[in-house]
Amino acid sequence: MAKIGRNDPCACGSGKKYKKCCMASDEAAALAARPAQPATPPARQPSLANYFQEHDERDELTEASNAVVDMVHAGHLDAAEQAAQDLLARFPDVHDGYDRLGMVCEARGDHRQAAEYYRRAITVIRDHPDNYDPGFEAVFQKLVDRLEAQANAADG
Repeated sequence: MAKIGRNDPCACGSGKKYKKCCMASDEAAALAARPAQPATPPARQPSLANYFQEHDERDELTEASNAVVDMVHAGHLDAAEQAAQDLLARFPDVHDGYDRLGMVCEARGDHRQAAEYYRRAITVIRDHPDNYDPGFEAVFQKLVDRLEAQANAADG
């Protein structure tokens, strides 16, 4: 049987257009005949404890990362390197540890090793794209390019 169009005469013989006659009841019957859809579970709301834990970890990461920067600026490079290694061990899924190790190497004048640490930061960024803004990787690529050019100039 062909489907009745909205503006066709109703099949019941009333002479009215289908949309003004039986369309609403036919649609209701078709809806009732469909198998019941499972209820969508409500979106899981993060608990208050998870919220605070997540924010505490971010604060801890920020403080530890900033402390390494302060050590580098103060010239305490051995302590900064150890703190950066600790940062990397505690937060392996963020770029900060490699970034800070790159800073330590730059301060020591080891451009090749600094570039290598920045390449590792790029890998972390690529492995966790949802955690980073698009284009953030480019910041580290510019560092790598600059450091490689400096290292090559020193060699040649």
